[in-house]
Parts: sequence; C-alpha cells; structure tokens
Amino acid sequence: MIIKSNRGSTIKGCDFIVSLPKERKNTEIKLLQITDMQFIDATQARTADRLRQDEHDAWTKESYLAQCGDHISSLIAQTKPDIIIITGDLVYGQFDDTGEVFEWFCKFMDSFKIPWAPVYGNHDNESKKGVKWQNQMLENSSYCLFKEGEVTGNGNYVVGIAIGEELVRTMYMVDSNGCYNTDDVNVMRDVGIFPDQLEFFKSRTTEIKKATGKDVPTFMAFHIPTSDFVHVAVKKGYAKCNGDLFNIGVTVPQVDDDFGFNYEKISCFELVGFVDFLKENGIDGVFVGHDHSNCTCISYDGIKWVFGLKTGQYDYHIAGSLGGTLITLTGDKFDVHHVPALVKLGRYPTGGAMFNDFFVDVKK
Repeated sequence: MIIKSNRGSTIKGCDFIVSLPKERKNTEIKLLQITDMQFIDATQARTADRLRQDEHDAWTKESYLAQCGDHISSLIAQTKPDIIIITGDLVYGQFDDTGEVFEWFCKFMDSFKIPWAPVYGNHDNESKKGVKWQNQMLENSSYCLFKEGEVTGNGNYVVGIAIGEELVRTMYMVDSNGCYNTDDVNVMRDVGIFPDQLEFFKSRTTEIKKATGKDVPTFMAFHIPTSDFVHVAVKKGYAKCNGDLFNIGVTVPQVDDDFGFNYEKISCFELVGFVDFLKENGIDGVFVGHDHSNCTCISYDGIKWVFGLKTGQYDYHIAGSLGGTLITLTGDKFDVHHVPALVKLGRYPTGGAMFNDFFVDVKK
C-alpha cells in the first residue's frame, strides 16, 4: 500500500510510505535499482547528423522493449522486488521532444504494479516538453513515488518503508542536477547537490526521528556521483587516483565484500562535508548511476558506495554487463548484488566509433 503524505501519511517527514504487511517483519525486503535506461526515439533526432542512418533505422519506438523494456521485465521476474528505485536517465530527452517516450516509460513501469521511485539524470530534462510536464507525468502515475519539491532541482523527496506501522528504513531521493542541454528555466544546469537540498533532507531526518522516537537507517539515491566514490576506491587500495581502471578480485585484490569494476574515469562533482552529512543523518548506502562502465560496490567507514549496473542498451557500455542492482534488507543490515538482464541483445548498429565492441548482432 502506498500512502502519499498529502493524503494522510502517518509519519511526518516522509513524502511517501510503502507499507508492507506485519507478516513481513522477519522476511527480506527487496529493492531493485535500475539506472541509465536512456530510451530514445531516433525519429525525433533534432539534427540529421546526430545519428548514422543505421542508428536511425534501429533506435525507433518499435524497439522500446529491445532497447531496455525486456531488460527491466527480466530483472523484475528474477528479483520480485518490493520497490524499484531509478537513479536517472530514464530517457534521453533530446530524442523525446514530443514526450512520447517518457509517457510510454511511465505507463510501462506502472504496468508492473510495483512502487517505483525515480530521480532525474542529466539527460532526462533535455526534452522540449519541459520538466514541469515530466514532473506531472510522474506524479500522476499510479505506482510512481515522485514529488517535485521546493528546493534546488526537481524531485527531492523521502520514501519510507514500513512493516505495518513501524518505519524500518527511509530513502532520500535527490536531484544531482546538471542537465545543460536545455533552455528550460526550471532546470538547474550546474551539476551538484546544493545547500538547500542538504538542509531539506537534514530537516526531514529531524522530523522522522521525532515522529518515530528512533534513528531510522537511510539510503540516498541520485544520478551523478560525488568525488567520494574516487576517494573510497583510493582508500581501499583499488586506485591511486581518478582514472585508474580496476576490476575488484581480478586486477586488484578484493577487500571485505567489495565487488565490481571501474572501466572509465569517474565523472563526479565535489561536495565538501558530504561524508559527515551522511553519518549525521544515518545514511549507510549511497546509490548512483551515470558512469556506464563503472559498477562497483565499495564499503568504507560504515557506508556502501554503489554504482548501479547500467540497464539500457543505448549509449556506450561494457558488453555483457547490462542489468540491475538488488538491495536486500534484513533488519538494519543489507546486501547488494548486481543482477544480469537475461535477454538477447537486439539488432543494433555496429561499426561506429561509439558502438564498437558494445553491441552484438544476434542475427549474424
């Protein structure tokens, strides 16, 4: 059951409550992270030279399921999640000026009848339909947990997970901004999480503690990683600086239960004092996307820093490494595992610089 705060949420500080039956008290709670689906409709390309002809032929609305829809269906069938979190780039907005792709995606996600909580990536708000229209589409979707919010960005809100009446965890969903390919005045072009956003979530921590009488463990999800993802990789000995590539347990020894690989330089922003903020607000897991060739989970100082596994086929990625990320809650503890999308690749363009080694033509 989903209870929206403006419709009578019983826990102040949460914009949404996903309430599970009391019988679930001693069972696992499963969250599925998907990221960087980047659905596109090539027929909406703004300029003729944006895509090659074979790309125009392949990336059409008829290929939505092959682009990523089948991936999502497979992940849900495998994991049977209680909640889905989406860490940005739902669509590639510059290929969706009519909004048809975004509208299709909302209806597709609702079809699973599972609560889904998205944040925007740096490509979503490129669409000429505008972010206010996108916000409305999300807020009007039956199973979508999304709130526009009143601080910097679009979509800063809090989701609570409850067993019966007991709140067991919260999720802080955050806009990391940075959509520069837009003229929409309602979109923050600069990358970052800004002071008013942090103050907003800090105030929510206080409200929730007052309402529940306890410190509630919390996740934080956004799209573009902070530089802390570099720092923890260095501190754990996997890299000496940003740009060092590694595969945990393969090219570098595994430490603790860390896993995954970094096969591209981390595209990140500096947020001074962020680790202190996380600790002060009981945040023990940070989940991001954005870097398609990075999918690490690194534990450091009581916090798991997680790059979700890229879900969609459009744009660059590592062949054979598409899927999602399963977060399994057991009490206050949680485990993280990547889950492959068990589907065939569609018939997609090959031969271009961006796509060499990334796509497989199954008809050959």
